[in-house]
Amino acid sequence: MSLTVTQRPSTTISGNTSKWNAAKNPIVYKMQRKDYATSFISNSAGKIVVQFAGVDLRSVFPVGSKGYLKSDNGVYDLQISVFDVQFSVGDTYVICNEAYISVTLNGFMNAFTRSNYRVQVGVYNTENNLLGTVSYSPDKSGNLVIDVSTPLKNTLSVDNVADYVTGFTTNDETTAYVKFYIRYRELWLNSNESETNDTANQFFALYGARQIGELYGGNLAEYVNYENATPLAQFLTKFTLPSIWRGYPFSISTITSDNVSTNSNFRVEYFDATGTTISNNVVTKAANAGKLIRFSPNNALAIPSNAVTAQIRYEKTGIVVLSQTITCDIKDPCSNPIHLYWRNSLDGDAFWMFDFNQNYSYRYDNGRKAERYVLFASNLTDNEFDAISELNTLGEVYDVAYTELTTSVNKSQARIGSQVYMMDATGKKTGVIVIPTEVSTKTKFSRNKIQITIELPEIY
Repeated sequence: MSLTVTQRPSTTISGNTSKWNAAKNPIVYKMQRKDYATSFISNSAGKIVVQFAGVDLRSVFPVGSKGYLKSDNGVYDLQISVFDVQFSVGDTYVICNEAYISVTLNGFMNAFTRSNYRVQVGVYNTENNLLGTVSYSPDKSGNLVIDVSTPLKNTLSVDNVADYVTGFTTNDETTAYVKFYIRYRELWLNSNESETNDTANQFFALYGARQIGELYGGNLAEYVNYENATPLAQFLTKFTLPSIWRGYPFSISTITSDNVSTNSNFRVEYFDATGTTISNNVVTKAANAGKLIRFSPNNALAIPSNAVTAQIRYEKTGIVVLSQTITCDIKDPCSNPIHLYWRNSLDGDAFWMFDFNQNYSYRYDNGRKAERYVLFASNLTDNEFDAISELNTLGEVYDVAYTELTTSVNKSQARIGSQVYMMDATGKKTGVIVIPTEVSTKTKFSRNKIQITIELPEIY
């Protein structure tokens, strides 16, 4: 195998390695093709002479063929054409038409006689199941940029499978992320190369996206809880001050690094209007390395009647805090509310309760009848306006296939790449479609309003 992996999908933050990537962005491996190692580069009448020790390469670099030469010291980095090729005392000497510069030792040369050269990459989960295959060809210098995000993204689900009716304290959303590795093989006409198994290097992909300008690109480094608590992890929320409505489901998500060796879990603490602690609870510590975990604080500890805020953080045994401490507003539900759940662009849980003032109608379209609601929210901060705006997503709408109408069927249509649910106080989920609506506000306003249009399942 003459292929070198020069970059894998991870990044370093404060000395820690983050292996978590957003599957809606490219997840990139970089490789360098190196067909044959050079042992010495010398001069022959002003031409480059490349020596290959202990191998006969006369058929690989015939006269008139082309190749790519690169020396480790950077003196040579160019495409060459073969002037002559000789074999002597077990070594091959390729004389190139290009001008000699100086003596160098180590490097490599790629043979353009390898027709239809490409690298085939298989993406596997930790159960060694093949998730998909991609194939890439290098540039003229042998560099490959291999994006494995498509097979990973196609493996993940936007559905929320957590049971909010029965209730949970913590939940590992295994359908929203995958741990993966690759196997790769060089291929060209009449090749017979063996496959390289990269299972020693495993990474994570979740169904989220980073935006242009992010410090760590498509990696979620600042959202990961590390064993040394540096830096403190951010929660996967777009709300700077999430809202919890009494009597209604709520959950918040975080990521744990696979290097966390100490048991860990969540803590919740409630405060009254004066900022005084009313009650707090620490969820039993567990081995939570390498997970995407959601936490339901009101199931860990009932919300006191006089609580106005809650604080949530993630910590490990020994009361070592691993995450930021996030404050949540506790609100009373309005009359006739519509409570929506969705996954935000980071793949974290998001909730918003829309006030009682809704426009309600029936939609008749393409032989379908369905209820539609235009939902309104006002008195929003800029951050809340932006976070709720993520409900408006792109993607084709398709009919959901089912063979039997059972209680597990909760939607008749879905949108590719997005799933929004209307939840009642019991935690029952009804899948709805958000009809994209252009929303706007004026930057001079300190508070904003927004409207969201949803369509409920088809009425038969």
